[in-house]
Amino acid sequence: MRTQLRRAAHAWGRLAAGDPGLVRTTTALRAVAGIALTLAVSSFMDLPAAFLVAGCFAPFTVALAVGDSPARDQVFVVGAAVPLVSAVLIAGGALAPFRVAAEAAFVLLIFWAVYVRRYGPRGQALGIFAFMAYFLTQFLDVRLSQLPGLYAAVGVGFAAEALVGFGLLRVTPARTLRRLWSAFDVHLEHVVLGATAVVRAGRDGTRRTRSLEHRIARLHRSALMIADLLGRGCAADSVRQGIVRADVAAQRLAVLAVRSAPALTGTTRDRASSALLDVRHAIGELTRAADELRSAADAPSYRRRAGDQWFGADAPSYRGPRTTGAAHRLRRVATRQAVQAAAAAAIAVVIGELSSSAHWYWAVLTAWVVFVNTESSGEVLVQGFQRLLGTVLGVACGLSIAVVAGGDLPLALSVSLVCVLGIFRTPPNAYWAVTFFITCMIAMAFVLLGTFSAELLALRVRETALGVLCGVLAGALVLPTTVRRAGGERLIEVLRALRRTRTLGGDAPLDAHELDRALEDLRGALRPLTHPLNPRRARARHLLALLESCAYHARSLAAVSAVAQPGEAGCEVRAVERIRANLDQAIRLLEAGEWPAISCHDDRRTLARLAADRRWRGDRTTRELFHVDRLDQATAELARSLTGGLRVMT
Repeated sequence: MRTQLRRAAHAWGRLAAGDPGLVRTTTALRAVAGIALTLAVSSFMDLPAAFLVAGCFAPFTVALAVGDSPARDQVFVVGAAVPLVSAVLIAGGALAPFRVAAEAAFVLLIFWAVYVRRYGPRGQALGIFAFMAYFLTQFLDVRLSQLPGLYAAVGVGFAAEALVGFGLLRVTPARTLRRLWSAFDVHLEHVVLGATAVVRAGRDGTRRTRSLEHRIARLHRSALMIADLLGRGCAADSVRQGIVRADVAAQRLAVLAVRSAPALTGTTRDRASSALLDVRHAIGELTRAADELRSAADAPSYRRRAGDQWFGADAPSYRGPRTTGAAHRLRRVATRQAVQAAAAAAIAVVIGELSSSAHWYWAVLTAWVVFVNTESSGEVLVQGFQRLLGTVLGVACGLSIAVVAGGDLPLALSVSLVCVLGIFRTPPNAYWAVTFFITCMIAMAFVLLGTFSAELLALRVRETALGVLCGVLAGALVLPTTVRRAGGERLIEVLRALRRTRTLGGDAPLDAHELDRALEDLRGALRPLTHPLNPRRARARHLLALLESCAYHARSLAAVSAVAQPGEAGCEVRAVERIRANLDQAIRLLEAGEWPAISCHDDRRTLARLAADRRWRGDRTTRELFHVDRLDQATAELARSLTGGLRVMT
């Protein structure tokens, strides 16, 4: 019994660590429960198979569009989606007999669905609803005479989704916050265990070092999610500071473990003892930081209640731009991508018609999807490749499942629900896996509709490839934005956030939350340059390692500094002034359109790079001096890379 409990606790810990706050898991369960309830009610109403598929539209699209958005955003989006979906279904049914008009309306709808992203997450969600509703009319070949039954099925879906999402599986901010704290504790434990494994492995710990880096990255992400969810106020800011101290202590433990591992094998006993003592001190520091964080989070001033809500827990998480510049960029990107997506859809309509006059909408679907959550032509290319890869794998798997299922409708429905769970449970950076589950689900939909055939799935692959081609061409030829240009804008935000940190004389909060968020956005923008298939990925990875080193030292300064400015030592003041000058110079050059010519002579990852620094000894002031010195060196390297061997962004 105890063994089973330990295994269950271990499995729960892994689930909480892989999905902080159980956000994706909750969204997946909400979608599965909503669809299952819809199917049950629709079957009781004896609706045709086509309307069974239509009824699943609402739960699936709600989960796709709103996901883990704050509750008030979900209420607004679902409430606004009902009349919007009704109007789109009428338009799709009315235009169905007129092929050219229906296709032109689809292109115009895609332009609008992308354009409204300028209004933030709510606009993007409504755009998704409009697109999916029109796609549903094309997929089911809906006519006006079928609209009453279709409305009944979709209405059942919306009602089931409301019952599940706002009743049975309602998620409150306080509950999400508690789950995030649990995940944060699990990640802290994993970092300690990973550091111990690195120390024990000694010089042969390269694989364990990379595993430790992944654990540190997961800890950063969970810390960022908690900081996003917290409100504002003295109590919440105190908790943020505690999160940063625990985060920094965990990363310092990882750095010392990697640095100490070689010293514990093949060196003198004194060096080995000193290295082991450093690791033990780091574990003690992490333990104290974690205890202080728990005390701050459990303090009455933080857990002050207003009804059932925790202080600060009811604030919306980060969903959009925080500055005027970021808001302007969002509007510009949405407008540009609306033109690109409409152009890609128009081309996809023409080519799709030539390929299959009955299923041209598959190419249009892909041409639209490749622009979701992308900004540059490189991101469109990567997302298109993953879309095609997932479709091919999904077709192969769907064929196998369909052969086994045959005409067994309950089995097909069960497989569909498993696919829905996989769609929403899969991490967003594994888009090919999301597409794989979507394709398998569509194969089961064909089984339910009685139209399944290998030729139909092969046609889907062909139409998907055409849609990817149209999207890539539109991204590259219509108002193109390169990865370097988009990355340059994100890089400017990182440097500005670093410049505004309080330890460098700015007025940003002590927790450096804005810096971490900007760095996360930059990492996403540069994903095409760091992709394993990119032959020049070492340069982009080195740039990210350099910036992550800057962020580490900035966080460390924020954690150890008791006042707004660093110590009063003259050399430190001059170093801080140099750091500011380096950052100002880099920002000016990036604003002029230049890209850092980073050399790839140093291919070490962030943890190995930090561990290569000399060991420091001394009190808090000495530690501040150490971090300021390393920050001075890193920003100077970045400024030099922008000054010499410049390459203009296009």
